[in-house]
Amino acid sequence: MRTPRLIVALVGLLGSAAAMAGPGPYCVVVQGMPANCRFYDEASCARAAAMAGGGCVDKTAFATPLNNAPKDAGYCLLSHGDAKCYYFDATSCAKAAQLEGGTCLTRPRLATAAH
Repeated sequence: MRTPRLIVALVGLLGSAAAMAGPGPYCVVVQGMPANCRFYDEASCARAAAMAGGGCVDKTAFATPLNNAPKDAGYCLLSHGDAKCYYFDATSCAKAAQLEGGTCLTRPRLATAAH
């Protein structure tokens, strides 16, 4: 089958943990993988996200949810190009994802600036 091979190749290209600092404004996020921010347009990001079983978000969407959301909220709802990291358990995040037509992923652990 060609599809699994393509998915494996795509997942292999998702980049390193430093990818959030990448040049593009759109990021593919897949649970268990670092974000891949190499996309300059939402359409190509959305295609790559669909192929990898993840979501596409605007990189600027990470600034508010990850910095202002409760630190122990471990799940993010990705919906309509936005990330809402306010969910404490997978069940509540999954319910919200079903209602909003989004995807629920484990909250990415990004490096924070030194105080």
